[in-house]
Amino acid sequence: MERGNLALSFAIDSVSGEFKNGGNIPRMVPSRNIYSMSYSVNDLEFRLNLKDVKEQRDIGVGETKTDGYQMLDVLVKQTFNLSNQSNFSLSLFANNLLDEVARNHTSFVKNEIPLAGRNYGIRFNYQF
Repeated sequence: MERGNLALSFAIDSVSGEFKNGGNIPRMVPSRNIYSMSYSVNDLEFRLNLKDVKEQRDIGVGETKTDGYQMLDVLVKQTFNLSNQSNFSLSLFANNLLDEVARNHTSFVKNEIPLAGRNYGIRFNYQF
């Protein structure tokens, strides 16, 4: 009996910088932690991803501060081998399960257009 494969990962993404005169660089990406888990067995895959984005208070001229947020995404995917040369996969996904109001600090329109709220979907893929 196959037990499958489990993968856990953690990543830190952080950028800092300033101009020579001491001013902050505009639209600097905020620090973030990314926690991921995936499990696969046979042709079934499960993925869970949590992105913890920190607030950005080191702003440049003409920009506004951005609050931090957490984005939780999940995916379940089943692949079916139809023949030696074709596969069909069915994926169910849910993004931003915490339904956080999130803004991309690097976007020029972040104050007007937040990132997508909680959303669900089904994806079909046929490879031949």
